[in-house]
Amino acid sequence: MNLTQRTIRIAISAVLSVLVATYLGLENPLSAGIIAILGVLDTRLETIQNALKMFFSLLLAFVVATIIFLVFDFSVFSFGIYLALYVPLAYTLKVDVGIAPSSVLVTHFIIAGSIAWSWQLNGILIMAIGLVFATIAHLWNPSYNQKLDQRIVEIERQMSLILFLLEKRLEAGNETTGRIKTELQNLYEMIHAFEDLAFVELENRQFTKNGQDYYIRYAQMRKQQYEILDLITNSLANMLPNTEENKILASIFGRTAEQLDESNTGIELLSDISTLYRGFRDSALPQSREEFESRAVLYNILMDFERFLELKRDFYLEYGEEAEQ
Repeated sequence: MNLTQRTIRIAISAVLSVLVATYLGLENPLSAGIIAILGVLDTRLETIQNALKMFFSLLLAFVVATIIFLVFDFSVFSFGIYLALYVPLAYTLKVDVGIAPSSVLVTHFIIAGSIAWSWQLNGILIMAIGLVFATIAHLWNPSYNQKLDQRIVEIERQMSLILFLLEKRLEAGNETTGRIKTELQNLYEMIHAFEDLAFVELENRQFTKNGQDYYIRYAQMRKQQYEILDLITNSLANMLPNTEENKILASIFGRTAEQLDESNTGIELLSDISTLYRGFRDSALPQSREEFESRAVLYNILMDFERFLELKRDFYLEYGEEAEQ
């Protein structure tokens, strides 16, 4: 939620809360507006969860305050005892978010010198009105689907660039891993920014039919692929340059880069990996220790990249229809 959206939601929910509380003839109606301000959070799910905790916290506060004020009368000393008991209870029950607004409503008992049911109902209604309007403010939320779809395109372009750099490194052996590492860091930041936005969209749509777990699963899949690309990049330093096997694997990197979009299954590329496995088994044995170690590294890279493609295939099998839209 940007600053403009938050400001509008806070202003409207606070004003409406005060107007309704005033219309109902409640004492201290401005408190309903303050509670509405405290109740507006970034997402719909957060706002609802926060509202439930605040309301339960108020009930707890009123129970503690009623007991304390019956025993010790209405004074600052009594208020201190109330806080000494209520605050640790609120933290223990994980409803500490309501400590401040609930305690403000408790002070109304001291000002009135009464814990009559009318005053308790007054406080409960003030809290309820503020929280209801804070929740209503989240009934409409802008969809981030278009922005998420655009970021998917950007992530896939970045992954394609990295794969092309890996292809170049395997083919010629003169592409430094420093450039690849820089682009990998950029990819890491892009994926995490995408995931953060996807979670906001998910929480805003939690109580509608438009579940957004597709974007969360996509982010998880790309994060795992990023880790594999980083592992492959670290392995390149241990390979001999300009071998025939390097060029074959490089061609698979290049074809993957050309076909790297969310709707591609990766099944054909997995078939190419199987062919490459057979080629390695049929090729001549290494003639030196360096060739043997390089071949071992190459084989590990091949297994890692097979996992890279399997992640995409599994994602497509699970979310094929969404990916094609």
